[in-house]
Amino acid sequence: MKKIILTLIHLVIGILCIVFFPIINRKSRKNLIKLWSLLLLKIFKINLIVNNDLKKILAKKNYLIVSNHISWLDIFVINSAYPVTFVAKHSISKWPILNWLVKASETIFIDRKKITKIKETSKEIEDYLESKGSICIFPEGTSTDGSRLLDFKSNLLQTAINKDIEILPVAIQYLHDNKFCSAPAYYNDLSLFDSIINLIKLDNIVAKLTILPEIKSSFDRKVLANKAYAKINKVIN
Repeated sequence: MKKIILTLIHLVIGILCIVFFPIINRKSRKNLIKLWSLLLLKIFKINLIVNNDLKKILAKKNYLIVSNHISWLDIFVINSAYPVTFVAKHSISKWPILNWLVKASETIFIDRKKITKIKETSKEIEDYLESKGSICIFPEGTSTDGSRLLDFKSNLLQTAINKDIEILPVAIQYLHDNKFCSAPAYYNDLSLFDSIINLIKLDNIVAKLTILPEIKSSFDRKVLANKAYAKINKVIN
């Protein structure tokens, strides 16, 4: 019960923070997003482990970050290490309350069902990579329970090739008692509410973020997808 109350309070705090976003600079917005995300993990009693300093890596240049996808929580786990912009499913923009928080962090939404929309999104990603910062994509196109990796869709990796941007693979794992844990997973027919309840029931989950060596951009997006897949899959399995 305590976690539920704290989560609701935290959501209200997040919404209040968004009110100030238009009048504060980008650095301050990132600091607020990171703090809010860290507090969310603390409420759920999730311990974050990161093998490298993501802020330092992203300060050098912009990357197209490629990650496996398990849960809505993935976004906040990565933002707890260092806030970045995400490409997320269009359906997330319809979520209650959480959609405001995701939109406020400059999320780019993609509708994979419409080819014309994918082209528009790709152009938006390219412009962002060129002039603003790094972007994280989930090339599986959907989420899993975290025990396996689905084939990577390569279409959005073309944006890195077009702008000569390197790929930064990142592996996300959720553990409990040093063993695989599916509690944070949000996949198949599981509802968002049920996913949150699963998190509330279990304490001391570890969110492990493994930042892998960068991959040079190439002329073939499928080659890039396969290389990123192999690196992430090696960590998970």
